[in-house]
Amino acid sequence: MNRMIFGALATALLLAGCGQPPPPPAPQKFAVQPGELLHFVPVAEKLVALSFDDGPSDPCTRQLLEVLAREQVHATFFIIGANAEKHPGLLKELVAAGHAVGSHSYSHPRFDQSTPAQIREQIVRNDAVLEKLTGKTPVLMRPPFGLYGPQYFEICRETGHIIAGWSASASDWNPHTPEEISGALLDQLAPGAIFLLHDGKETNDGPHRVASVQAVAQLIPQVKARGYRFVTIPELQAAAVAPPAVFAGGAQLLGVQWPERTAASKGVAIRMHWQLPAAFVRSSAHVWVTLAGAGGPFKFDCGLPHGGDVWKETETLKVPPPAFQPGSYAMSIALSRGNRNWRHLPCSGAWTRESKAAAVPQPFVVAPNRTVEASP
Repeated sequence: MNRMIFGALATALLLAGCGQPPPPPAPQKFAVQPGELLHFVPVAEKLVALSFDDGPSDPCTRQLLEVLAREQVHATFFIIGANAEKHPGLLKELVAAGHAVGSHSYSHPRFDQSTPAQIREQIVRNDAVLEKLTGKTPVLMRPPFGLYGPQYFEICRETGHIIAGWSASASDWNPHTPEEISGALLDQLAPGAIFLLHDGKETNDGPHRVASVQAVAQLIPQVKARGYRFVTIPELQAAAVAPPAVFAGGAQLLGVQWPERTAASKGVAIRMHWQLPAAFVRSSAHVWVTLAGAGGPFKFDCGLPHGGDVWKETETLKVPPPAFQPGSYAMSIALSRGNRNWRHLPCSGAWTRESKAAAVPQPFVVAPNRTVEASP
């Protein structure tokens, strides 16, 4: 904690100085260490990862395994230890089928309402259960409900766990049809995305996730038709390339994505996936998105993701399509810090434009009928 405070103070002093901060070094291959969050991976291929929480559960885990086997897709399952003890055969079956396993605590408590000792006990106890049943201790650890708790990052660093988040969710824990679930995930499809779904409901058996299973059966063929390949989260990590833009202060822009939208849509959600160091003060930063083209440029500003749990690391900017004339727009993203006098931070990487902004290679295209073409 002292090192975190010192890092934040050092960063603030640097950025408060008279001159601009120095340009960041050229980014290397994206990587995360134990105690850090993994929620999106910059990749050079059209790869995406399916992940499932709260299993193994009867009957939905078995139904899901049948769908995945039929589609020849491997996924990552975040296992609750108490459920694994009830259904050891299901756990061994999914491991034998080539799926990856991560930890989701022993009994699925809220970590934000737990003590550090309780959090550690949940993680360590689940590790013991999974090591006994699978022969391996998981490296990935996804907190129940996606919520952090006191000293959670420090505990995961000490226990050797990478914190597993996600970049795409359909809120399938709420009542939704399979079509609604699959459609919501398709809207968030991007190379390097991690999809969140469920094959169980906490520590309860029952047909709670039948709609999720049916949604996966619909989703996989549609994603494949767009040229994507499904991999496990460890395989996604292994395919990582350098972040396309790294800004002074350590903020990394990992990817940008937007879904196709028609003229009748109220707005287009431009989703920016960031990786932010613990010392980076989010409240004093602004993101500037510029769309240069017919009738433009159009400039929009928003804040950085406010963090707090694994849900809040992707920032969504909504822009109204009727504001644009048909045509192709070049998108650039700049990051600035300050109180009154905003200063753009230097950046480096494959998307860098004159060290001041990230130039997104995929154009933002508005067709004559004002349909916005989706990002790849």
